[in-house]
Amino acid sequence: MDIDIENAIREYGSPLFVILANTLRENVRLFREEFSSVYPKIEIAYSYKANSLLGLLRVLHKEGVWAEVASGFEYEIARLLGVPGGKIVFNGPYKRREELFRAVEDRALINVDHWKEIELLEEISSQAGRVIDIGVRVRINLGINSVDRFGFDLESGEAESVITRCVERKMLNVVGLHVHLTSYILEGDISKGSITARKIRLIWPKDHNLYRNALIKVVEFSNRLKERFGITLDYLDIGGGFPGIGEKLRDYVLAVSEPVLKGLREKLPTVILEPGRALVKNAMHLVATVVGIKQLGGGRIGVVVDAGINLLPTSLWSGQEVEALVENRGGGYEVILYGPLCLQTDIVAVTQLPELKAGDMLIVKNVGAYNFSQSTQFIFPRPAVLLVDDGKFEVIRRAETLEDLLVFEKL
Repeated sequence: MDIDIENAIREYGSPLFVILANTLRENVRLFREEFSSVYPKIEIAYSYKANSLLGLLRVLHKEGVWAEVASGFEYEIARLLGVPGGKIVFNGPYKRREELFRAVEDRALINVDHWKEIELLEEISSQAGRVIDIGVRVRINLGINSVDRFGFDLESGEAESVITRCVERKMLNVVGLHVHLTSYILEGDISKGSITARKIRLIWPKDHNLYRNALIKVVEFSNRLKERFGITLDYLDIGGGFPGIGEKLRDYVLAVSEPVLKGLREKLPTVILEPGRALVKNAMHLVATVVGIKQLGGGRIGVVVDAGINLLPTSLWSGQEVEALVENRGGGYEVILYGPLCLQTDIVAVTQLPELKAGDMLIVKNVGAYNFSQSTQFIFPRPAVLLVDDGKFEVIRRAETLEDLLVFEKL
């Protein structure tokens, strides 16, 4: 990781998050090059919910990346970092009236999620005395048993109904369409009284053909809007869910680009991409320390480390990739890697590791997406975060302490 890990741990403690700035930059460059090589008008709007650490965002925005935000809170983070409104994509199902008003003033790209937002924006249009440009999020049936609840349904005609209203009332001007394919599917039916989460499975990366089928439907819808209303779209927002940088990304580039290039009967719109995981997953790692070894039933070995699902919540969906920083310990054997929490479910991974002892260090690799952003102070405070840039590092978030609790709570 281009850093003296042992010295870093001595100075800042264990566990310790480490972000690699050069990896972030390379991911952005390669992602942009892959899509731009096929489609001429591309913008990358990084999905803040994947990881909104300010030091990480600062690196991405210096590379010309826009902000994709899903709340007024995230919107204010983007503005704090100097992102202009015209380079902020405002998504999400809950946008307060005052947040929408701010976004309208800033001329941000607002993708409307439901009818109440249409009503609020019409009120703001009347108050501001001008027509407001909006995007409309559409929900598409792609034949998978999903839990997608966002946007206006395409097949039922709801999406066309909302656009018809905008055209007739002349208060909102539809300039874009937004579609984001769910990363979760349901396995089996949700019966009364069942726990929905137990039937949800993460699908990442998604099949690239899902993108192709979605874009075919979006393009057909765009052509219909042109014929019926004379609407020429400025942008198509394709959402995120893309795989990391590598050979597989090419399939997604073609799946997104070809339906638009071949099927759209109007000027080419800007295609907005909202990668989150694809840009940050492999740019952040967690260094942890072994605190104990346990002999479990059935001959299994349990290894306890000082970082658990409070810091690595994605472990609940899939096991982490772990590397031991030890030498000459012989072959590996299967262990259950436990965190320090007083919970039976605090399992980081079931994996092959060499013989370990207390004090050994491990790297939990590729944890940049949806871990720190969903981490908590459950039982243990959160550790420091280092940003490594060309061999130098800075603390972009210090370790939490008991004193931090008093910022929010009173004795």
